[in-house]
Amino acid sequence: MDEFAFHKGCAYGTVLVDVEAGRGVDVLPDRTSETFAAWPAEHPGAGIICRDRASVYTKAVKEAAPDVREAADRRHLLQSLSAAVKKTCRQHRNRNCLRKHTEEEATVANLGAATDAVTVR
Repeated sequence: MDEFAFHKGCAYGTVLVDVEAGRGVDVLPDRTSETFAAWPAEHPGAGIICRDRASVYTKAVKEAAPDVREAADRRHLLQSLSAAVKKTCRQHRNRNCLRKHTEEEATVANLGAATDAVTVR
């Protein structure tokens, strides 16, 4: 499940896809937890719901299908990982711990390049 825009900035919906079959299952008229909560009751059988990180979907899945396992899709996992790496880099940008490690790696790389140059001759 994921949200999409009917009209960007104006109207959003929810698309439901059967990942195993590779086909769309349904399109919900909005992205509210109430609308989604009604859907699993009418369409039982989902064992895993793959969703984005939107809190509205978290609430909806817990209410509508508490026994169903939840998973994040690849795109959203990579998005979360990227955000965590950026945050960590920003936190350490001005600290000596990263600068020292980077300088050590550069020294080792330069020594390796010098050794390779000597070996080639």
